[in-house]
Amino acid sequence: MSAARAKVESFVRQNPLLFALVPGQDDRSAQLVEIGTGKSLHVEWDEIADAVEKENPLRRSPYLVLVFADGRQIALADVGFAFAPSTINTGTLPDLPATFCFRDFRHLSTGVQALLGDEGREGEALSAVMLALALLDGARNAGFDVSREERQLDLLLRQLEERGATP
Repeated sequence: MSAARAKVESFVRQNPLLFALVPGQDDRSAQLVEIGTGKSLHVEWDEIADAVEKENPLRRSPYLVLVFADGRQIALADVGFAFAPSTINTGTLPDLPATFCFRDFRHLSTGVQALLGDEGREGEALSAVMLALALLDGARNAGFDVSREERQLDLLLRQLEERGATP
C-alpha cells in the first residue's frame, strides 16, 4: 500500500462524519464520498502522487491535500472537498478565493435567489453567479460531477436574463 493511500484511509477513518471511502471493484481504486453533500470522487490509488497533511491556521483543523499525477489538487477538509476555482469561462474575478467547496455553491446560489428578490440588485447577483461559475468549472476540472449544480445555475442565469442582466 502506498503512503498516500494510507494517509487517505487514515484521514477518512478519523473524520467519519465528513468522508466515507467506498472500495472499488479491485484494490486499485475507491470512491471518496463527502457525507454532507453526497459528492464523490473516483480515485485510482496509483494516480495520487502525494498526500500532504496540513492544518488550517484559522480554525486549527487538519486537512489532507491530495496531489494527483496530472497536477490536480483536492483537499479533504472540515468543509468537505476543497478545490481551486477556474476562471477559464469567467475571466479574472475580483475577490475570487483561492479555494472553494460545495457548501460555497449552496451559499452563492441562495444569495443569488435572495438578491433576485430585490429590485436593482442584479449586478450583485451577476457577480455571485460568476463566482459560482468559477467554482463549478474548478470542481469539474478536479473530477467532480457538477451537472446538478449546472442546472441550478442555468435557472439563475435565465432569471437574471429576464431581468435584463447579462454577463
